[in-house]
Amino acid sequence: MRSVNGNPVRQFLSSGLSLLRGVTGDDAYEKYIAHMRANEPDKTPMSQREFFRAQMEQRWSCINGCC
Repeated sequence: MRSVNGNPVRQFLSSGLSLLRGVTGDDAYEKYIAHMRANEPDKTPMSQREFFRAQMEQRWSCINGCC
C-alpha cells in the first residue's frame, strides 16, 4: 500500500495522534488561535496560559457542592 504523501504507517499514526488530540482537547488552543485569526483578527488572543486558565475556570465554576 503506497500513500500519496509518503509512508502510510506514518500517515496513519499522525492521523491517530490528531484524533486523540481532538478527543482529549489537547488541540483546543490551536483551534482557538485559528478562530481568532479568522473571525477577530484585530483582537489580541489570550496567551496559552490565560486560555487554559479560562478553560479551567469555566469548567469548574459550576461545581457548588454535593449532589
